[in-house]
Amino acid sequence: MRSDWKKVRLGEVLGKEGYIRGPFGSALKRGELLSEGPIPVYEQQHAIYGVRDFRFYIDKNKYMKMKRFAVQVDDIIVSCSGTIGKASTIKTNDPIGIISQALLILRADKKIIFPDYLAKFIQSREGFNAITSRSSGSVQVNIAKREIIENIPLLLPSLPEQCAIATTLSCLDDKIELNNKINANMEAQAQSLYRSWFVNFEPFRGREFADSKLGPIPKGWRVGPLNELADIIMGQSPDGTSYNEEGIGTVFYQGRAEFNWRFPTTRLYTTEPKRMAKENDILISVRAPVGDINIAKEDCCVGRGLAAVRSKHNAQSFIFYLLKQLRSVLDAYNGEGTVFGSINQKAFNDLTVLIPPDNLIHEYDKLVSVSDKQINVLSKENDTLTVLRDTLLPKLMNGEVEIPLEGNCNG
Repeated sequence: MRSDWKKVRLGEVLGKEGYIRGPFGSALKRGELLSEGPIPVYEQQHAIYGVRDFRFYIDKNKYMKMKRFAVQVDDIIVSCSGTIGKASTIKTNDPIGIISQALLILRADKKIIFPDYLAKFIQSREGFNAITSRSSGSVQVNIAKREIIENIPLLLPSLPEQCAIATTLSCLDDKIELNNKINANMEAQAQSLYRSWFVNFEPFRGREFADSKLGPIPKGWRVGPLNELADIIMGQSPDGTSYNEEGIGTVFYQGRAEFNWRFPTTRLYTTEPKRMAKENDILISVRAPVGDINIAKEDCCVGRGLAAVRSKHNAQSFIFYLLKQLRSVLDAYNGEGTVFGSINQKAFNDLTVLIPPDNLIHEYDKLVSVSDKQINVLSKENDTLTVLRDTLLPKLMNGEVEIPLEGNCNG
């Protein structure tokens, strides 16, 4: 630590509104949420993955009652229940909305701390570990008190130095974000094509249709259980004594805690793997909440919170977007009024799905697998950039590496 840097508590650098938790007792009820509307609701995945695809909205009257939970530009939203400590910054092009109970807001006092410097600290391994090590809860980990956040220590250089550090790290983050936007756009196009072919049947409207459990479908198509299209391997957790973070044994994913936008972060290993997924298998959460999806980057062991899904037609991209389309169906297993949702093997196998002719499955898969491969390439590039950023970040924030003050960072 440099002598001219101060050691402070996080509570000392937050604005007067400081630390804001989700709605507590006045939590939004499912009946108050809209499928579309003027005011979006920020949920936990918006902090975990940094995405801005909204599922729920509220009207303006409800917003006026809850506007103390509204986000502002430069706010940092942090996941505070279950998967905790993941953070994302509200940017100028993000819509104003309110946070759910699973989030908290950190709002910087800009006279003391540069907002992006605070964000970089929260997103660093040191900041993340500081939050997770102070969390509580025997069943579901959570951040229950504001003191948990306020008492986290951090080093504080001058504002110009904060700006320079954040700007240097942002160069890497900007490239990561650009790759993420390209990936999100390619995935959105693949989903749109899936809906066009297999939901709205746009290329087939001149053909004869027949009634089915899912409504009218092109004649010759049929409806059946998911396990006609894919093998489903339910996870089984190894003995906890076999877990390690030293890379000994087999990569292990217990549940969705390591999930990112598409590929999970490798953290745990096990020396006693039980159920295995293969590289490129679709990993889907089967517990709390059901339906989150990632793709295995390598052969791995899957715990009881996950299932691995593998196409029977060698059409993995088709299955991936089919499962994406089933999200609203799977969401029913997170039933209102239950503490933890789940889906068992039989229910998963028996999910009713549309089964197009084999040639259309392969035609669609061939089209979208090109973009899926490009998504894989850009995601691997992001992994490399993330390692570089995470290696550089603590050295900059501890004063071990100095950078020149240039441009707007000269105060």
